[in-house]
Amino acid sequence: MTNEARVGDGSERGQRVGALARLFAAAPESWLPGVVELARQGWSPEPGDGPALGLVRRSIGRLVRVDRATLGAGLQALLVSEAVEVALRWLEVSGALGVLLPEVAEMVGFHHSSPRAHKDLWEHTLIVVGRVQAEPTLRWVALCHDIGKVATRALVDGTLSFHRHEALGAWLFSGIAARLGMDEVQAKTIGFVIEHHARTNAFEPSWSDRALRRLIRECGSHLPAMLAFSRADWTTKQRHRQVAIAAQQVELERRLAALMALKVALPNGLSQALMAATGREPGPWLGDARRWIEVELEAGAEGGDAERWALRWLGREQG
Repeated sequence: MTNEARVGDGSERGQRVGALARLFAAAPESWLPGVVELARQGWSPEPGDGPALGLVRRSIGRLVRVDRATLGAGLQALLVSEAVEVALRWLEVSGALGVLLPEVAEMVGFHHSSPRAHKDLWEHTLIVVGRVQAEPTLRWVALCHDIGKVATRALVDGTLSFHRHEALGAWLFSGIAARLGMDEVQAKTIGFVIEHHARTNAFEPSWSDRALRRLIRECGSHLPAMLAFSRADWTTKQRHRQVAIAAQQVELERRLAALMALKVALPNGLSQALMAATGREPGPWLGDARRWIEVELEAGAEGGDAERWALRWLGREQG
Protein backbone atom coordinates (compact mmCIF):
# COMPACT_ATOMS: atom_id res chain seq x y z
CA MET A 1 0.00 0.00 0.00
CA THR A 2 1.23 3.52 -0.76
CA ASN A 3 1.02 6.69 1.22
CA GLU A 4 -1.00 8.28 -1.59
CA ALA A 5 -4.28 6.93 -0.20
CA ARG A 6 -5.33 9.16 2.67
CA VAL A 7 -7.89 8.51 5.35
CA GLY A 8 -11.11 10.34 4.60
CA ASP A 9 -10.50 10.64 0.84
CA GLY A 10 -12.96 7.85 0.00
CA SER A 11 -10.22 5.38 -0.92
CA GLU A 12 -10.43 1.75 0.11
CA ARG A 13 -7.64 2.36 2.60
CA GLY A 14 -9.41 5.34 4.10
CA GLN A 15 -12.63 3.35 4.43
CA ARG A 16 -10.92 0.40 6.13
CA VAL A 17 -8.93 2.45 8.64
CA GLY A 18 -11.97 4.62 9.33
CA ALA A 19 -14.01 1.47 9.95
CA LEU A 20 -11.39 0.29 12.44
CA ALA A 21 -11.62 3.60 14.31
CA ARG A 22 -15.42 3.45 14.37
CA LEU A 23 -15.25 -0.11 15.67
CA PHE A 24 -13.14 1.09 18.58
CA ALA A 25 -15.63 3.85 19.36
CA ALA A 26 -18.58 1.46 19.24
CA ALA A 27 -17.13 -1.67 20.86
CA PRO A 28 -13.61 -1.48 22.31
CA GLU A 29 -13.80 -5.20 23.17
CA SER A 30 -14.05 -6.00 19.43
CA TRP A 31 -11.18 -3.75 18.42
CA LEU A 32 -8.30 -6.22 18.83
CA PRO A 33 -9.92 -8.77 16.47
CA GLY A 34 -10.49 -5.87 14.08
CA VAL A 35 -6.77 -5.02 14.17
CA VAL A 36 -5.91 -8.67 13.48
CA GLU A 37 -8.22 -8.76 10.48
CA LEU A 38 -6.90 -5.49 9.05
CA ALA A 39 -3.33 -6.78 9.37
CA ARG A 40 -4.29 -10.12 7.83
CA GLN A 41 -5.63 -8.30 4.79
CA GLY A 42 -2.24 -6.65 4.33
CA TRP A 43 -2.94 -3.12 5.53
CA SER A 44 -0.01 -1.62 7.44
CA PRO A 45 -0.03 1.69 9.36
CA GLU A 46 1.02 4.72 7.33
CA PRO A 47 1.48 8.43 8.10
CA GLY A 48 -1.78 9.29 6.35
CA ASP A 49 -3.78 7.30 8.88
CA GLY A 50 -3.40 10.06 11.46
CA PRO A 51 -6.88 11.62 11.24
CA ALA A 52 -8.70 8.35 11.85
CA LEU A 53 -6.27 7.05 14.45
CA GLY A 54 -6.49 10.37 16.28
CA LEU A 55 -10.00 9.39 17.32
CA VAL A 56 -8.64 6.17 18.79
CA ARG A 57 -5.72 7.86 20.54
CA ARG A 58 -7.93 10.45 22.20
CA SER A 59 -10.09 7.79 23.82
CA ILE A 60 -7.62 4.90 24.12
CA GLY A 61 -8.25 4.73 27.87
CA ARG A 62 -11.59 3.08 27.13
CA LEU A 63 -9.67 -0.17 26.76
CA VAL A 64 -9.25 -0.42 30.52
CA ARG A 65 -13.01 -0.82 30.86
CA VAL A 66 -12.91 -4.05 28.87
CA ASP A 67 -12.90 -7.26 30.90
CA ARG A 68 -9.29 -8.35 31.45
CA ALA A 69 -9.97 -11.89 30.27
CA THR A 70 -11.30 -10.48 27.00
CA LEU A 71 -8.24 -8.28 26.59
CA GLY A 72 -5.93 -11.19 27.41
CA ALA A 73 -7.63 -13.47 24.91
CA GLY A 74 -7.58 -10.73 22.29
CA LEU A 75 -3.86 -10.06 22.73
CA GLN A 76 -3.06 -13.76 22.65
CA ALA A 77 -5.06 -14.21 19.44
CA LEU A 78 -3.21 -11.22 17.97
CA LEU A 79 0.15 -12.72 18.92
CA VAL A 80 -0.51 -16.00 17.11
CA SER A 81 -2.05 -14.33 14.05
CA GLU A 82 -0.39 -14.67 10.65
CA ALA A 83 0.46 -10.95 10.33
CA VAL A 84 1.52 -10.42 13.93
CA GLU A 85 4.23 -7.85 13.17
CA VAL A 86 1.77 -5.61 11.33
CA ALA A 87 -0.86 -6.05 14.04
CA LEU A 88 1.65 -5.01 16.71
CA ARG A 89 2.53 -1.91 14.69
CA TRP A 90 -1.15 -0.96 14.67
CA LEU A 91 -1.14 -1.23 18.47
CA GLU A 92 1.96 0.97 18.58
CA VAL A 93 0.74 3.81 16.37
CA SER A 94 -2.75 3.87 17.88
CA GLY A 95 -1.46 4.20 21.43
CA ALA A 96 -2.99 0.88 22.51
CA LEU A 97 0.42 -0.67 23.14
CA GLY A 98 1.16 1.91 25.82
CA VAL A 99 -2.13 1.17 27.58
CA LEU A 100 -2.24 -2.63 27.33
CA LEU A 101 1.48 -3.40 27.50
CA PRO A 102 3.37 -0.33 28.75
CA GLU A 103 6.38 -2.52 29.60
CA VAL A 104 6.64 -3.42 25.91
CA ALA A 105 5.89 0.10 24.69
CA GLU A 106 8.93 1.38 26.60
CA MET A 107 11.14 -0.34 24.01
CA VAL A 108 9.80 1.76 21.13
CA GLY A 109 12.52 4.28 20.22
CA PHE A 110 14.50 3.42 23.36
CA HIS A 111 17.76 3.14 21.42
CA HIS A 112 17.56 6.82 20.45
CA SER A 113 18.19 7.83 24.06
CA SER A 114 21.36 5.76 24.41
CA PRO A 115 24.75 7.40 24.94
CA ARG A 116 26.21 4.59 22.85
CA ALA A 117 24.65 2.94 19.83
CA HIS A 118 22.80 -0.33 20.35
CA LYS A 119 20.18 -2.23 18.41
CA ASP A 120 16.59 -1.05 18.13
CA LEU A 121 14.92 -3.29 20.74
CA TRP A 122 11.44 -2.81 19.27
CA GLU A 123 12.46 -3.73 15.73
CA HIS A 124 14.42 -6.71 17.07
CA THR A 125 11.36 -7.79 19.05
CA LEU A 126 9.04 -7.55 16.06
CA ILE A 127 11.37 -9.68 13.95
CA VAL A 128 11.75 -12.35 16.63
CA VAL A 129 8.00 -12.45 17.30
CA GLY A 130 7.36 -12.99 13.61
CA ARG A 131 10.03 -15.66 13.33
CA VAL A 132 9.22 -17.83 16.33
CA GLN A 133 6.62 -20.56 16.10
CA ALA A 134 3.04 -19.24 16.21
CA GLU A 135 2.33 -20.74 19.63
CA PRO A 136 1.04 -18.54 22.49
CA THR A 137 3.78 -19.23 25.03
CA LEU A 138 6.62 -18.70 22.55
CA ARG A 139 5.07 -15.55 21.10
CA TRP A 140 4.68 -14.04 24.59
CA VAL A 141 8.32 -14.87 25.35
CA ALA A 142 9.43 -13.25 22.11
CA LEU A 143 7.38 -10.12 22.78
CA CYS A 144 8.65 -9.66 26.35
CA HIS A 145 12.14 -11.19 26.44
CA ASP A 146 13.91 -7.81 26.33
CA ILE A 147 11.55 -5.62 28.36
CA GLY A 148 14.00 -5.66 31.27
CA LYS A 149 16.66 -3.90 29.21
CA VAL A 150 15.00 -0.49 29.47
CA ALA A 151 15.60 -0.14 33.21
CA THR A 152 18.92 -1.98 33.35
CA ARG A 153 20.85 -0.14 30.64
CA ALA A 154 24.07 1.30 32.04
CA LEU A 155 27.26 2.73 30.59
CA VAL A 156 30.27 1.37 32.48
CA ASP A 157 33.78 2.35 31.35
CA GLY A 158 32.44 3.16 27.91
CA THR A 159 30.63 -0.17 27.53
CA LEU A 160 26.85 -0.62 27.55
CA SER A 161 25.47 -3.30 29.81
CA PHE A 162 22.02 -4.65 30.67
CA HIS A 163 22.93 -6.53 33.84
CA ARG A 164 20.25 -8.99 34.97
CA HIS A 165 17.75 -7.72 32.45
CA GLU A 166 16.43 -11.27 32.07
CA ALA A 167 15.42 -11.53 35.74
CA LEU A 168 13.85 -8.07 35.69
CA GLY A 169 12.03 -8.92 32.46
CA ALA A 170 10.51 -12.01 34.07
CA TRP A 171 9.40 -9.91 37.05
CA LEU A 172 7.83 -7.29 34.80
CA PHE A 173 6.07 -10.01 32.83
CA SER A 174 4.49 -11.34 36.03
CA GLY A 175 2.72 -7.98 36.24
CA ILE A 176 1.48 -8.34 32.66
CA ALA A 177 0.21 -11.86 33.39
CA ALA A 178 -1.64 -10.72 36.51
CA ARG A 179 -3.13 -7.72 34.74
CA LEU A 180 -4.50 -9.90 31.93
CA GLY A 181 -5.63 -12.79 34.13
CA MET A 182 -3.32 -15.22 32.35
CA ASP A 183 -3.37 -18.92 33.14
CA GLU A 184 -0.92 -19.52 35.99
CA VAL A 185 0.86 -22.48 34.38
CA GLN A 186 1.37 -20.62 31.11
CA ALA A 187 2.54 -17.50 32.94
CA LYS A 188 5.13 -19.46 34.92
CA THR A 189 6.51 -21.07 31.76
CA ILE A 190 6.77 -17.73 29.98
CA GLY A 191 8.41 -16.10 32.99
CA PHE A 192 10.91 -18.94 33.35
CA VAL A 193 11.97 -18.78 29.70
CA ILE A 194 12.29 -14.99 29.81
CA GLU A 195 14.46 -15.20 32.91
CA HIS A 196 16.71 -17.97 31.61
CA HIS A 197 16.72 -17.51 27.82
CA ALA A 198 20.32 -16.28 27.85
CA ARG A 199 21.49 -19.69 29.06
CA THR A 200 20.74 -21.50 25.82
CA ASN A 201 21.72 -18.48 23.73
CA ALA A 202 25.15 -18.51 25.38
CA PHE A 203 25.96 -22.12 24.48
CA GLU A 204 29.44 -22.84 23.17
CA PRO A 205 30.65 -26.20 21.82
CA SER A 206 33.29 -26.20 24.57
CA TRP A 207 30.62 -26.72 27.23
CA SER A 208 31.11 -29.96 29.14
CA ASP A 209 28.54 -32.72 29.41
CA ARG A 210 28.29 -31.89 33.09
CA ALA A 211 27.26 -28.32 32.28
CA LEU A 212 24.67 -29.56 29.81
CA ARG A 213 23.27 -32.06 32.31
CA ARG A 214 22.90 -29.21 34.77
CA LEU A 215 21.03 -27.23 32.10
CA ILE A 216 18.69 -30.17 31.51
CA ARG A 217 18.10 -30.68 35.21
CA GLU A 218 17.51 -27.03 36.09
CA CYS A 219 15.32 -26.20 33.09
CA GLY A 220 13.25 -29.38 33.29
CA SER A 221 10.01 -29.24 31.33
CA HIS A 222 10.78 -25.68 30.15
CA LEU A 223 13.77 -26.78 28.07
CA PRO A 224 11.85 -27.40 24.78
CA ALA A 225 10.40 -23.87 24.91
CA MET A 226 13.83 -22.40 25.64
CA LEU A 227 15.35 -24.19 22.65
CA ALA A 228 12.50 -23.20 20.36
CA PHE A 229 12.91 -19.56 21.37
CA SER A 230 16.69 -19.67 20.90
CA ARG A 231 16.20 -20.69 17.27
CA ALA A 232 14.40 -17.39 16.66
CA ASP A 233 16.27 -14.95 18.90
CA TRP A 234 18.64 -13.36 16.38
CA THR A 235 18.44 -10.47 13.93
CA THR A 236 21.90 -10.28 12.41
CA LYS A 237 21.94 -9.62 8.66
CA GLN A 238 25.42 -11.07 8.22
CA ARG A 239 25.15 -14.39 6.44
CA HIS A 240 28.18 -15.95 8.13
CA ARG A 241 26.72 -15.12 11.54
CA GLN A 242 23.38 -16.62 10.59
CA VAL A 243 25.10 -19.84 9.53
CA ALA A 244 27.16 -19.94 12.73
CA ILE A 245 24.11 -19.38 14.95
CA ALA A 246 22.16 -22.13 13.20
CA ALA A 247 25.07 -24.57 13.46
CA GLN A 248 25.54 -23.82 17.14
CA GLN A 249 21.84 -24.42 17.80
CA VAL A 250 21.96 -27.76 15.98
CA GLU A 251 24.98 -28.83 18.00
CA LEU A 252 23.35 -27.84 21.29
CA GLU A 253 20.18 -29.77 20.54
CA ARG A 254 22.14 -32.81 19.32
CA ARG A 255 24.18 -32.99 22.50
CA LEU A 256 21.19 -32.43 24.75
CA ALA A 257 19.23 -35.18 23.01
CA ALA A 258 22.15 -37.60 23.38
CA LEU A 259 22.49 -36.86 27.09
CA MET A 260 18.76 -37.13 27.75
CA ALA A 261 18.73 -40.53 26.06
CA LEU A 262 21.23 -41.81 28.64
CA LYS A 263 19.47 -42.76 31.86
CA VAL A 264 21.73 -42.88 34.88
CA ALA A 265 21.43 -46.21 36.66
CA LEU A 266 21.39 -46.11 40.44
CA PRO A 267 23.36 -48.82 42.29
CA ASN A 268 21.49 -52.03 43.05
CA GLY A 269 20.18 -52.26 46.58
CA LEU A 270 20.48 -48.52 47.17
CA SER A 271 17.30 -48.12 49.22
CA GLN A 272 18.25 -50.96 51.55
CA ALA A 273 21.76 -49.55 51.96
CA LEU A 274 20.41 -46.10 52.77
CA MET A 275 18.06 -47.46 55.44
CA ALA A 276 20.82 -49.59 56.93
CA ALA A 277 23.27 -46.68 57.08
CA THR A 278 20.79 -44.26 58.63
CA GLY A 279 18.73 -46.66 60.73
CA ARG A 280 15.57 -45.06 59.38
CA GLU A 281 12.34 -46.56 58.10
CA PRO A 282 11.11 -45.93 54.54
CA GLY A 283 9.65 -42.46 53.97
CA PRO A 284 9.84 -39.34 51.81
CA TRP A 285 13.47 -38.88 52.84
CA LEU A 286 14.35 -42.00 50.86
CA GLY A 287 13.12 -40.45 47.61
CA ASP A 288 15.06 -37.27 48.37
CA ALA A 289 18.22 -39.31 48.96
CA ARG A 290 17.85 -41.27 45.73
CA ARG A 291 17.25 -38.08 43.74
CA TRP A 292 20.33 -36.43 45.23
CA ILE A 293 22.47 -39.42 44.31
CA GLU A 294 21.00 -39.48 40.80
CA VAL A 295 21.86 -35.79 40.33
CA GLU A 296 25.41 -36.42 41.52
CA LEU A 297 25.84 -39.27 39.05
CA GLU A 298 24.36 -37.21 36.20
CA ALA A 299 26.78 -34.42 37.08
CA GLY A 300 29.71 -36.77 36.53
CA ALA A 301 30.45 -38.09 40.02
CA GLU A 302 32.38 -41.36 40.06
CA GLY A 303 30.33 -44.49 40.45
CA GLY A 304 30.40 -46.89 43.36
CA ASP A 305 28.32 -49.49 45.16
CA ALA A 306 25.17 -48.85 47.17
CA GLU A 307 26.96 -48.84 50.53
CA ARG A 308 29.42 -46.16 49.42
CA TRP A 309 26.66 -43.88 48.20
CA ALA A 310 24.63 -44.48 51.36
CA LEU A 311 27.59 -43.31 53.44
CA ARG A 312 28.03 -40.23 51.22
CA TRP A 313 24.37 -39.34 51.74
CA LEU A 314 24.70 -39.84 55.49
CA GLY A 315 27.79 -37.62 55.59
CA ARG A 316 25.91 -34.92 53.67
CA GLU A 317 23.01 -35.07 56.09
CA GLN A 318 25.22 -34.95 59.16
CA GLY A 319 27.43 -32.22 57.71
